[in-house]
Amino acid sequence: MRIHLFACVGLTLLSMPALADDSSATLGTGGLVLQKTDKIALVSEDLYLSPTGVRISYRFHNLTNADYATTIAFPMPDFPGGGSNSTTVVPDPASDNFMKFQTVVAGKPVASQLEQRAFITEEGKPDVEITEKLRALHIPLVPTVEATQAAIGRLTNEQRKSLADADIVDPGEESDYTGQPVPLYPLWTLRSKYWRDQTFPAGKDVTVQQTYVPVVGSLSSLSLGSPDMDPDSLKAYQEKFCTDASFLKAAGALYKRAADDNAKTFQSFEQYLSYVIMSGGNWAGPIGSFKLVVDKGDPKTLVSFCGNGVKKIGPTQFEMDIRNYTPDRDIDVLLLRTVPVQ
Repeated sequence: MRIHLFACVGLTLLSMPALADDSSATLGTGGLVLQKTDKIALVSEDLYLSPTGVRISYRFHNLTNADYATTIAFPMPDFPGGGSNSTTVVPDPASDNFMKFQTVVAGKPVASQLEQRAFITEEGKPDVEITEKLRALHIPLVPTVEATQAAIGRLTNEQRKSLADADIVDPGEESDYTGQPVPLYPLWTLRSKYWRDQTFPAGKDVTVQQTYVPVVGSLSSLSLGSPDMDPDSLKAYQEKFCTDASFLKAAGALYKRAADDNAKTFQSFEQYLSYVIMSGGNWAGPIGSFKLVVDKGDPKTLVSFCGNGVKKIGPTQFEMDIRNYTPDRDIDVLLLRTVPVQ
């Protein structure tokens, strides 16, 4: 069922990487590998999505009469560097834990290990791992200017030019490597998984809570709602966010209002908030009880996403509550927001 939920006005562009559901895993030669288990059921999952924070609460049940120990992995989606045109905002770009990921098991905080690997990716070609190359140069793996600028600035001009020639970094419009170092923008893709060892007591439930701050990416202008939007782009919005005729009409009105205002009193832009739930479906059976709350933050914001039986439960919140849930797609939320010009 296609749903659209919106208020009067809005826009701003949100998160790129979104985290995924917990999944059983094993540590292979190429890193953590997700595995399916029939010993543990996911009794319930409560998921709260907002531009400023994500909260997940799980209740697992050991279906066997013996304790079951396994490695639990929480995969993060690919985090691509954006080059000189990127305006991605990362909660804590100088930290490996750049999304401030935290886990609580049975009411007590637990430490998670972090596996991070960096790749050069190009469509139609095999990925090329550059993790050790970056580490040898003491360059953080988080592909943001804030995380990497100081480390890259300490390199020689020859080293910087070598990275640019290999399409590992983008020098923007600058290409002269003599004298002062030029800004270089990361082009690699980071792949990360948090993992921990977990024991599920025989025949008992285990509760797990996880929180993080989503990464925010943004467009410099509003795209949806333009009368000149090409059909393929419009179709992509409709397929990913279930933007129907009513939502598109509201988006078009917002686009016109923003164009008439010409950024004199407000700015408009899109936000995207995603949650990767498909890769986490490795437990026994469906999710017994799945509850999703999407919080758009501002009552004026327009929001659209795909779901069944969604209802409004507050000025900014919408809820989906499903029993015996087997996800057939990841969760992608489109937010159209406005912010006043300061």
